[in-house]
Amino acid sequence: MNSSTMTASPVPAVRRPQAERSAAAAWPSIAAWSGGLILLALGAGALAAGEGGPAIRAMGIALAAAGAAAIGWGVATLILGRTVVPRIGVAGAMASAGIVVTAFALDPVRMGILAVAPAVAMLLVAGIGCALELRARRSRPHRSGGAGRARLAEIIIGAVLAAAVVTPALSAVEAGYLAPAGGDVVVPDIGHHH
Repeated sequence: MNSSTMTASPVPAVRRPQAERSAAAAWPSIAAWSGGLILLALGAGALAAGEGGPAIRAMGIALAAAGAAAIGWGVATLILGRTVVPRIGVAGAMASAGIVVTAFALDPVRMGILAVAPAVAMLLVAGIGCALELRARRSRPHRSGGAGRARLAEIIIGAVLAAAVVTPALSAVEAGYLAPAGGDVVVPDIGHHH
């Protein structure tokens, strides 16, 4: 073996291929969309409910804004094929999770754990993805930025998994906001015949 063969082989092992970087950026962006959709639904429900006072309306605005930001970040990340502004992504994911938990504490009946838990989980996945990207950038500071598209298979799989989480959560949001105020359960009288 000559020395030129030995020096050339480590370089491909250090640099990840573009398709691999794009795929790594796909799952946090899909998680951000998923969490963002649930936040938008929670925010819209809080604003449309008309009950709960100014605190719930303020939470509704904050939830809707956080949801829109999460979806926008996810779109930018997927289009560019790399995790954009990962430090802001971590902070945004944690702040959004804090907003949804605060909204749940203010109105647990209408927010509903079946909507809040998946939203927080998806935001944490997006935040962890950003944190892993920050860590990877520190270990390879001379990485080329590069744009690209995530492979279609990863996007389809991620979308199916996201739909499996988001669809029940969105139905829980609607059920929560259709619930009567105060958490009372209305049981219809079907009548008894003797």
